[in-house]
Amino acid sequence: MSKSSPALYESTVMRHIALTRPNLAPALSKVADYLLRHPLKSATLTIEELAAETKTSPAAVNRLARALNYGGYSGLKAALLETLHELVSPVDKLRVELEQRPSGVFGLQEQLKTSAANLSAAGDVNQEAVFEGTVATLAAARRIYVLGFGNSAYLAGLAAANLVPFCADAIAISMEGGNENAAYRLAAIGEADVLLAISLPRYSLDTVRLARFAMQRGAKVVAITDSPVSPLCEMANFVLYAPVEHPVLTSSNSAALAIIEGLVAAVMARNKEAVRLSAELTESVLSYLYVSTSDNLGPKKRKAT
Repeated sequence: MSKSSPALYESTVMRHIALTRPNLAPALSKVADYLLRHPLKSATLTIEELAAETKTSPAAVNRLARALNYGGYSGLKAALLETLHELVSPVDKLRVELEQRPSGVFGLQEQLKTSAANLSAAGDVNQEAVFEGTVATLAAARRIYVLGFGNSAYLAGLAAANLVPFCADAIAISMEGGNENAAYRLAAIGEADVLLAISLPRYSLDTVRLARFAMQRGAKVVAITDSPVSPLCEMANFVLYAPVEHPVLTSSNSAALAIIEGLVAAVMARNKEAVRLSAELTESVLSYLYVSTSDNLGPKKRKAT
């Protein structure tokens, strides 16, 4: 998380768009959603291109700019450029580059560039104070329930498995049995607990419903999601943004994974017994993981020499 400048979504123009969005007409809301999801790309588009990307019209783009008190699209674009300086999303550059390749080849270097761009963007959109508040909340929880459906279920399982040694209790509630069993597992959540909800596009309606249930039960809700457009933001006490831009896939998980690793490491660092716990954990599982190449059938006693 960058400390040298305010997080992107805390900038004046981004906050203004996010706060105004709920009261906009549907066509204007579509444009506002796009600006919040793709702030870097938006600053490079003409009014016609933005209208095409949002499947609206130049008139709708202009009406949004006026609703935001920027006079027209030129004023809105100037505000975006002032906030974003001259940044252009590296993922969008790569997307254009791939479109110009007759073979359409996507290789390891392209993936590494995409991941690096999303990791860099995650540093721009997240505030250190929000991250620290999230870590403190997780560290103080009686139990951490971790939720994610679809591809996010694997991220949820990873988060829970890695948090287990360093917090009071952590459980991934969305692994076996589907959505109904996840709801059963969450039924006992209370004020001393935390729900860590992970939802990336395309958002799961069940994740939103269960997060709302946790909020109504008085539990803290922590969200890992892609942008302020995400429906999880409405009920979360803390939101960490994981950019998902990818030139080929529907979304990238690299930033979300980095945020999860960061949370686990930070929770571990707050635990005074973390080093001892980590060493004990390593020692306790080594006997199950290591087999000598000369020992195919298990340990054997050495003959005395």
